[in-house]
Amino acid sequence: MTAQNLRTCVEEFAGRLNAVLAGAIDTPARFVSTGSRDSGRAFVRAVERHGDPAGGLALLRATDAPRAPALFLNAHYTVEIGPAGSRLRVAASSVGLWADVTGGRKRPRPLVRVEYNRSQLRRGRAAAHVHLHANSPELARMYGSSGRPAPDLHALHFPVGGRRFRPTLEEFLLFLDRENLFDNWKAGWKPKVLDSLDAWERQQARATARQFPDEAIGALETLGYSVTAPSV
Repeated sequence: MTAQNLRTCVEEFAGRLNAVLAGAIDTPARFVSTGSRDSGRAFVRAVERHGDPAGGLALLRATDAPRAPALFLNAHYTVEIGPAGSRLRVAASSVGLWADVTGGRKRPRPLVRVEYNRSQLRRGRAAAHVHLHANSPELARMYGSSGRPAPDLHALHFPVGGRRFRPTLEEFLLFLDRENLFDNWKAGWKPKVLDSLDAWERQQARATARQFPDEAIGALETLGYSVTAPSV
């Protein structure tokens, strides 16, 4: 894949994210590529048009004053060329909810982060995981009773899925709605998000079939399909 092809793929990837964002939330923020592509990688993150890339995307709830958002969506991706050299894949991602309870006097702090790191794909590691920013006296007691120091809760990696069906921006938006964390959605937003999620799952199903062709063939044959392997 040439640098130009990579640039095109990155722009298409950011465009898909922007379609989800623009269809769900009234915001000037957009996903943009912010990193170098020289190494075969690029960095895509959500930024306010006038804001700090690290500040995230303000989520104005119906009860919030326009200039005093309390919630922020922080999302960024590292994408790279896959082994076959023809497809873009996500090397790492983080989608999180941050909160400002100081009325803008301090920077927002994280509440929850849903992350993925392809470098953690070896067995026993959680490639897709959740970080919770909270306190748990019970957890501290369990560690203490075994003679071990208790880590911060947000340092734990709670596994949430495998390498293919990693958590997505669409799923995080649905989580915010389902748990009543954000309520100021655009009219008709949910079907658009669900359609995008369905397209993502189908894309991942194709990727899984390419990774495990024998299993894919076996599954098709149990459904009555006849599959012929390509000639070498």
